[in-house]
Amino acid sequence: MRKRDYKLDLLRVISMIMVIIIHIANYYCRAFGDIDKISYLGALIFNTISRISVPFFFMISGATLLNRKYNKEKNKERIIKKIVTLFVITIIYLIWDKYYMNKDINIILLLSKPERKLLWFMYAIIGIYIALPFIKCMVDKMSKEEDKLFVILWLMFNGILKYLNIGNTYLIPIISGTYYLGYFIMGYMIIKYYNYINKKKNNKLLLITIFLSFTIVLVFTYFISINYNKHFTKLLTYSNALIMVASLSSFIYLYFNIKNKENIIISKLSNLSFGIYLFHGIILDFIMKLIPYKNIYSYIGIPVILVIIISITSIIVGMLKKTGISRYL
Repeated sequence: MRKRDYKLDLLRVISMIMVIIIHIANYYCRAFGDIDKISYLGALIFNTISRISVPFFFMISGATLLNRKYNKEKNKERIIKKIVTLFVITIIYLIWDKYYMNKDINIILLLSKPERKLLWFMYAIIGIYIALPFIKCMVDKMSKEEDKLFVILWLMFNGILKYLNIGNTYLIPIISGTYYLGYFIMGYMIIKYYNYINKKKNNKLLLITIFLSFTIVLVFTYFISINYNKHFTKLLTYSNALIMVASLSSFIYLYFNIKNKENIIISKLSNLSFGIYLFHGIILDFIMKLIPYKNIYSYIGIPVILVIIISITSIIVGMLKKTGISRYL
């Protein structure tokens, strides 16, 4: 039996927490002009650091799926379950947005974009699952030199050139066609070369890289926002090379330094993380309508709201896990 990687459980929990932080921080960041600069800066710090969350989710999936033998039946079941989950959660958000948020809804648009932005991950991961047999064949045949070349080309053509809108008309297949495929493959590579890397020697370099990447994104975003008197979002995208480098470095650093030891609380939260990810948007809407968050400094409001959301959503998902729909969460 394959030994469970408890490191990935912790990284999954960290990712889930950071996704929620981004969505809370976005409320503050979008309120630029209605909140003071100290509160905006606090929200921006939370927002910037948490941008490694979604890349982590893709890397965890890649580390989990590409480092094992491909199973056609299991993958088919995985695709069906995710499609059913996406369909049901979309219906739930449609009803919520229509009758609680008073939003106009257009079902036809669901063919091209999700009902909620947080659900875009589902569209992307289902696509990767569909392509998984071909991705698996590719990575299994790649040599060490080809692995290095993939990393370089992915960062260059996707994280830099594509981000700068250079050569966007004819995207390079695999390398820059879908940037999140790169994260998926990176997760696999990190696990693949784990035993061949000098951990202690690289720790300092990784920490410096993480700090510099976050600092550049934070400083430029803050001052551009101040200059234009509007929250600037471009540097916070997951296809920005700085976010890519910060995400890879953070994942490697944490994976190298976390002990592969079971923690009951982490294991339970990891088991609930997907469900929390799916449902937290509803709880977030309710709380942000209920409280005057603009009057609460972000560095206080964000952690407090985070704890409330995780507590409530964990209870809801935990109860749902005890029903017949547990296999979809």
